[in-house]
Amino acid sequence: MRKGRARRRYHYRKNGYMWGRIWLLSALAAAAVIYGVMELRSVRGHEAEGVQVSLETSGSSPDAESPDTAGPAPQSKKEGREDQEQTKRESRSIQVVDVKDVVEIEVPAQWAEDPDTHAIKAELTKKAAEIAEKWDRQPVDSQMESFDKTTGSYGYSEESNGRALDQDQLVRDLMKAVEGPLLQTQVQAVFQTVAPKRTRAQAKEQYKVIGTFATTTTNNKNRNQNIRLAAEAIDGMILKPGQEFSFNMTTGNRTSDKGYQPAGAYRNGVLIEEPGGGVCQVSTTLYHAIINSGFKTTERNFHSFAPSYIEKGQDAMVSFDGYAGPDLRFVNTGDASVGLRASFSGNQLKLSIVGLPVLENGKDVSLRSEKVRDVEPPEPIYEENPELAYGEEKVIEQAQPGSVWKTYRQLKENGKVVEETALHTSTYKAKPARIQRNSAAQPGANQEQTGMDQEQTGTGQEQTGTGQEHSDAGQEHSDGNTPESVQGSVSQDQGTRGQESQDQGTAGQKVHNLQDGAGQAEHGSGGNGPGTDGPAEGGPAAETPGGKNQGSFAPELAAPGQ
Repeated sequence: MRKGRARRRYHYRKNGYMWGRIWLLSALAAAAVIYGVMELRSVRGHEAEGVQVSLETSGSSPDAESPDTAGPAPQSKKEGREDQEQTKRESRSIQVVDVKDVVEIEVPAQWAEDPDTHAIKAELTKKAAEIAEKWDRQPVDSQMESFDKTTGSYGYSEESNGRALDQDQLVRDLMKAVEGPLLQTQVQAVFQTVAPKRTRAQAKEQYKVIGTFATTTTNNKNRNQNIRLAAEAIDGMILKPGQEFSFNMTTGNRTSDKGYQPAGAYRNGVLIEEPGGGVCQVSTTLYHAIINSGFKTTERNFHSFAPSYIEKGQDAMVSFDGYAGPDLRFVNTGDASVGLRASFSGNQLKLSIVGLPVLENGKDVSLRSEKVRDVEPPEPIYEENPELAYGEEKVIEQAQPGSVWKTYRQLKENGKVVEETALHTSTYKAKPARIQRNSAAQPGANQEQTGMDQEQTGTGQEQTGTGQEHSDAGQEHSDGNTPESVQGSVSQDQGTRGQESQDQGTAGQKVHNLQDGAGQAEHGSGGNGPGTDGPAEGGPAAETPGGKNQGSFAPELAAPGQ
């Protein structure tokens, strides 16, 4: 459009109404070429940023012809000028332009003479809100963004200002322009600066440890090596808002190639030695730090058998199976990033979460567990040991009952419980007793018994050979009365056979018990699917008494702001 000239068009409607339009252009290039009235002005620093909004009031072009005006009879110059003047009075087109969009509204042409200011203001208010939605910019707060393992300190991002369109002022200025006599005018849209809630200096002061927990490890050298490696993998990790933590994704597969050593772990309910045994103590310790900080886990699993380093119902078992095994996960639901710290010194493992407080002042979260019921142990497993005396039994492992536990999340305010929520239920298997025994016959007992059988048999034959001399006795025999000597032989033979039957029965019991035990090991699940128990702790049985502790990894938590 040429500067200073109004665009004129003829618009006729049979009903006598002429509709004007308010356009908001959709592209900067189109706006600049077509209207030539757009301009974006940005003021850096703390001054307001604005967008020029152009309002154009125009008549109708004398060269335009509409279907309503097309007719066979030409008009005179005088009639044409009168029509143009009438159109100028009836038609008022208002264009509200920014650098992005075109928005159209229509108003009756009669508003040119008697404008409905309330309706126009309502439409302009709506358009101002649309402009604000596109042009407003949220401020960016400073937050934790990096960690230096050498110095143990965090780095923080720079903050930046936001801006917000002053919609009320824009509507007032637009209304003045609409009501004014000018054919074309421009309105400066004013933006207010919105300061961030947290500067870099403030972030350094506000970040602190919001959740921490510690457990004590054993003196098993290999087990402590595995704990140290898992702790190192976690230490210094940063989670952005909305990001999910995965224990298995963070540590990866715990293999010997990465330095993980064989240590006690449960696999399918059986205590074995495998690389990575013991890392469940790291996941369990982290689980408590997560809860204490105010976050909630998205995945947590329990062991097949309750570990000894934590209260029942409060463990967190993990097992790597192509990243698909039982895992420990949680999401950073806060509005700022958080950091994870892990330290291992002496026999103490410590996990902490560093961030902005999630809980209100005076509030804290902890776990409480209660036993639901006991699970009776299965029948003992017997093992034959010929070194033991006949009939002797030796208990190798005591039976341990299982149990079912229910765990609650407690929210406390100034030490008083104000809310308690049920979290999960954990079921731990019972362990059968393992007993060694010698149930075989005493050495030499079979030979002595055989001699007695032969002696008794000879006596029977000798007495039988006196048939005629002892016909009365023979008759008595036929009557069912057995001589004392023969009777003794029969009784002895039966006793021997009875002993053999007892031995066979004992052996059968042994096989039965062993099969029962094998079946439990094969089908143990630990509550996480068949055949997956994952690394768990063997308790004192997995210790090497007197072994020197190798856990020397102990980075100190840096003070906030360092």
